Amino acid sequence: MTSFNRPHDGANSANNKTSSPPPPSLKISSRTIRTLDPCVVLMKQIISRHADKWADDPRGIFSLAQGVVHWRPPRGAYDALGAAVLENMEPDDNDNNDAPVYGMDGATTGGGGDGRIIHTYCPDEGYPPLLAALKDKLRIENGLDDPHVMVTSGANQAYVNCILTLLDERDEVGNISKCVVFEPYYFNHVMAVQTSRGGSGCGGTAPAGEGAGGVTIDAGSVEGLLVGPTRKGVPDLAWLKARLEENRYDNNKNDGGNAIRVVTLVNPGNPTGVSLPHEFLEEITSLTKEYGVWLVMDNTYEHFDVKRKNALPDVEYPCFDEEHVINIFSFSKGYAMAGFRVGYIALSSKHGDEGRGTQVYEQMLKVQDTIAICTSRISQMAALGALRAGRDWVYDRVKTLDEGRAAILDSLSPLDEIIGGDGAMYVMGKLPGGLDDRQFASSLVEHYGVAVIPGSFCGFPGWIRVCYSNLPPEDCKVAAERLKRGILELTAKKL
Repeated sequence: MTSFNRPHDGANSANNKTSSPPPPSLKISSRTIRTLDPCVVLMKQIISRHADKWADDPRGIFSLAQGVVHWRPPRGAYDALGAAVLENMEPDDNDNNDAPVYGMDGATTGGGGDGRIIHTYCPDEGYPPLLAALKDKLRIENGLDDPHVMVTSGANQAYVNCILTLLDERDEVGNISKCVVFEPYYFNHVMAVQTSRGGSGCGGTAPAGEGAGGVTIDAGSVEGLLVGPTRKGVPDLAWLKARLEENRYDNNKNDGGNAIRVVTLVNPGNPTGVSLPHEFLEEITSLTKEYGVWLVMDNTYEHFDVKRKNALPDVEYPCFDEEHVINIFSFSKGYAMAGFRVGYIALSSKHGDEGRGTQVYEQMLKVQDTIAICTSRISQMAALGALRAGRDWVYDRVKTLDEGRAAILDSLSPLDEIIGGDGAMYVMGKLPGGLDDRQFASSLVEHYGVAVIPGSFCGFPGWIRVCYSNLPPEDCKVAAERLKRGILELTAKKL
C-alpha cells in the first residue's frame, strides 16, 4: 500500500531488484483491489514520512485523524487483567493427571478460576460473565429487553458479521442484494461491503470498470452499495423512501420483498459529528420496518451524544427493540479500549425461536466462528472490569472534550461550511474552490504538523474530517492553532 501523492517505494527495495515478478496467473481479488484504501493507515504513513521535519519540536506532529480518545481505560479494566494474569501464574503441575480440564464454556472438572483459563477459547458468542453484564447494561441504558448478545473483535467485526449474514449476491428473484449507506459515510462500513459484495463507485485502487490484471468487470454484477445523500449530516429519508419503493417487488411467495436488504446508520455520526434526534431514529426505524429491510444501527458513539438528542427520561440512550433492527456497540471509544478490540451486537429475542432476530443470531454464529471463533478472552475480562465503572465515568471524560471541540470549531471557522460538533468526536469542513482534500491533508502534515482525514475517503471530496478527542485539551488547542493557520495559508495559496 502506498500513501496518496507518493510514488510506490517497493520498486526500489532490495528484494524487488533481485526477484522476478510473479507469474500473471497469480490473481488478486478484484473486489479487494476496488476497495477503498484504509485512510488511517495512509495518514500514518504520511506522518512517518514527515516526522523528521518536526523532530526539533518536542510536540512533533499532532494527529487529529484517527478517532481515539485521550484518556485511559478505567482502573477496573487493569484490575481484571492483573488478577487474571496473576492467577494464571500460580504454580501448576502440568504433569499432574488430576489437574483441571477446561472446556470452551469455561467449565472445569475441578477447581481453578477464570485466570487459569485465559489461554483458552471461550464460547463463540462471548465470555459468559460479560454477556450477563451487557444484558443488564442494554436493558437499563438502552431499553433493550433480554436481547441476544454477541461479543466481537471491535465494532468493525460486528458490522462485517452483519454484512456477511444478511447480504446475498443475488436474491431469490435474481435481484442484486444492496446495502444502503449515507455519505459522508464511515469508510470501514463501505470497505466491508466492497470486499464482500462489491461496490464500484466508492474508490479503491483500480479505475472504474477494471479489476485485477486489468480484467473488465460488469459493475452492475458486483454492485452491493447504494449511497444516499445527507443534508448537513442528516440522512435524507425522502430519498430513502423513494429508493425503497422503487426497489420493492413481489416474489414467488407473494409476501413482498426488496432488493435493498440493509440500511446502515451511524449515530452519533462518523464522520459527520452529527447527533440525530430520537424522533428521526423512530422515523427511520418505522420506514425500514414498513418495507421489510434490516436496519443496522452503529451506536459506537452512544456516550458522545453531546446535547442528549437521543435520550428519554428513563433511558440514557434508547435503542429500538424491533426484530429488523440490529444494534452495534463498542468499548473502543467511551471506555478507551480501542487496542483491546471489543465490540458487541444486540439482536431482538422477540417471538423466541420463530423471531427473525433469533434466526439471524443463530446464522451469524457461523460467521463469528469463521472469522474470530471468539473475541480474546482476556480482552473480554478487561471489558467487564471497565463496564463496572459505569456510564457516568465515561460522561465525566467526555466533558473534557468541550475545550478541544470549541478550539477545533474555531479553527474551521474560515471555511464556508461546517457540519458536526454536537455528537461523536468529529467536525467536517468544506474546502474552498474545489481544493484537493488529499493534497491539502498531506500539506497540513508536512508544513503545519497536524493530520486530518481527507473527505474523499468518506465520499465527500473537497472536505476534511477533524477529530477533537485524541488530544488532551491543551494539546488540542495547539493543534487547532496549527490547523487554523494551515487553512488560512493553504486556502490563500489555492493549494
